[in-house]
Amino acid sequence: MTITVKNTTADTTRVTLFGELRDGSFDAKIMAETDVPYMRCWDDEVEQRIVYIQPEPAQLKAILAALNDRRLSLEQLQAFGSVGGGTSEIPV
Repeated sequence: MTITVKNTTADTTRVTLFGELRDGSFDAKIMAETDVPYMRCWDDEVEQRIVYIQPEPAQLKAILAALNDRRLSLEQLQAFGSVGGGTSEIPV
């Protein structure tokens, strides 16, 4: 199954920040590109990645489920967001 997610463009400047946590789970926050913290966003984070997509709440939930089930990696997800403008088909 795939979901179609809007990619951000220069005029929207919204990003989704994904974090892998120490317990192996993932979390995410949608924010303005200028609001991305220079430090860790989650206290127990191992890694965080900025992905230039604007998922709707249900889409974000499906993406997080795919990350947590290891059906999707942060690397794959980041590649979908780098398309620029338009939409991305993300397998979840």
